[in-house]
Amino acid sequence: MTDLPIQAPPHQAIYRRWRAQTFAQVVGQEAVVETLRNAVRTDRVAHAILFVGPRGTGKTSLARILAKAINCTNLQDGDPCDACPSCVSIREGRAMDLLEIDAASNRGIDAIRDLRERINYAPTDLKRKVYILDEAHQITRDAWNALLKSLEEPPPFVVFMFASTHPQEFPPAILSRLQRFDVRRLTTDEIEGKLRRILTADERTATPEAIHLIARLAAGGMRDAESMLDQLLSSSTDGLDEARVRDLLGLADTETVAGFVDALVATDARAGMRLLDALDERGRDLRGFLDQVIETLRAGIIGAAPPAGLADAGPMAHSVVDLAAAARRLAAIDPSRAGVGGLRLQLELALFPDPALAPRTAAAAQPAAQVMPAARAQTAAPVTTRPAPAERPATPAAEPEAPVAKSRPTSTPPQSPQEPVAMTSGPAATVPPSAVPPAATARPAPPAAPDKPQTPAPPAAAATSPELAVLRERWPEIVARISAHPPTKPLIVVCRPISVENGIVTLGFPEDKAFLRQVAERRKSVLEDNISAVLGRPVGVRCVATNIDVLPDLPSDEEAAWILAQAQRIFGDDAADAAEVG
Repeated sequence: MTDLPIQAPPHQAIYRRWRAQTFAQVVGQEAVVETLRNAVRTDRVAHAILFVGPRGTGKTSLARILAKAINCTNLQDGDPCDACPSCVSIREGRAMDLLEIDAASNRGIDAIRDLRERINYAPTDLKRKVYILDEAHQITRDAWNALLKSLEEPPPFVVFMFASTHPQEFPPAILSRLQRFDVRRLTTDEIEGKLRRILTADERTATPEAIHLIARLAAGGMRDAESMLDQLLSSSTDGLDEARVRDLLGLADTETVAGFVDALVATDARAGMRLLDALDERGRDLRGFLDQVIETLRAGIIGAAPPAGLADAGPMAHSVVDLAAAARRLAAIDPSRAGVGGLRLQLELALFPDPALAPRTAAAAQPAAQVMPAARAQTAAPVTTRPAPAERPATPAAEPEAPVAKSRPTSTPPQSPQEPVAMTSGPAATVPPSAVPPAATARPAPPAAPDKPQTPAPPAAAATSPELAVLRERWPEIVARISAHPPTKPLIVVCRPISVENGIVTLGFPEDKAFLRQVAERRKSVLEDNISAVLGRPVGVRCVATNIDVLPDLPSDEEAAWILAQAQRIFGDDAADAAEVG
């Protein structure tokens, strides 16, 4: 009889093999661990507990360890022994009185009713029944209502434990009945320490730079770090170094990150696009590249050293103001945006100057451009030639004389012989200049001075670009199209176009309704698609909060009414709210 070959145990992911089994094995979370151990020591464990925190930080592991502790027959100073029959059955997943439920797939009222009917049965192999509901924020409101009474007054042998990354989605009535524990993100040093222990136990090697890079990319999540390490170890039996980690995870090299930061600060679009082309050719992930650039900019802004494995000291030579301006442009990027261009187009647009600053810069420079030629003309011209009326083409010739006649009887009493001329000749503007004495000719200048600030029309007209003029002209049509999409109706009827620069349309929302701007940011794809369809070219949308009362008027009511009538004929009642624009 031949011996059968012994099969090797199947591979198990590192994060499962190295899951903490006792409170002593939990990395970080010292405050939560100590509170739970004290509760176990004094037998004061709440009947309903909520663990809150980012993904991969140990919420479910803490719930399982606490389930062990309240059922352990050989407690070690509030810590489960992990050796008694209760602890072993929980660790191996054989305990019938421990039910771990995925609330994402069992979120309806029927699943909760079934759970509610079973909680009244006494435990069979453990001292207390434990229900662990993961991703509990996805439970529906009706299901919460069905569970509310059982959660408030459960049987004495039942304990509920919930884990969630979004506690704000819990109903307030449920939150008030739960004892909440907040689980924090882990530090880079804490993650590095556990990764070193894993490598030592598996007899693998890695450079300190590679371990630090993995820990930093995990962003505080131990499970993410262990998953990345598992992927890297399975790729080769050799040791890990920083270059291999960067290549396998699709990260850009330090020179590319530093070069892109330089291009952002200098708004050198050509250099930045060449770097993006090179990243595409090498198959690099632009989302990961965006994270690298943002972290490098942040390190320069706060005055820290460049992150290890990200960039050299080159980008840090820029001023904080320049780095902050570049970071603001990147902050408006939506990494999850799909469609034509996607993230690549947003990165390319970030290489251009901020479009919101261009109109203000032009408006600020315009008064100086208007004042300097006028000052030079006034200095060069003789005082007696009166060039002022000829230099104001926007004002009719008859207008400067009207205040002269009105001010003449009150400000110049000695000129009474000239009054009959103005009274018998009709309007004062018809008085010939030769009939007015030299003293009266020079006198109207002071009243004309305060009239200049009261005519802001020329600066506003000069600041309007041709693209913005086309957008305002066709704005009622845009409103009609977007209003056909019900969720965007309240957004488009309150906003106004501000500028069109470098393919970016800036929309202004009322300052007292800034929350609408935040909603519009999440629905930019609908705004961009419809505005692009009307203008006949692809554009991006940028939403800002501003005082829209000072913006120029949009097209006339007759034109808007005609367009809205056409929209009403096409879309029916869906376009009714668009009539509020104007």
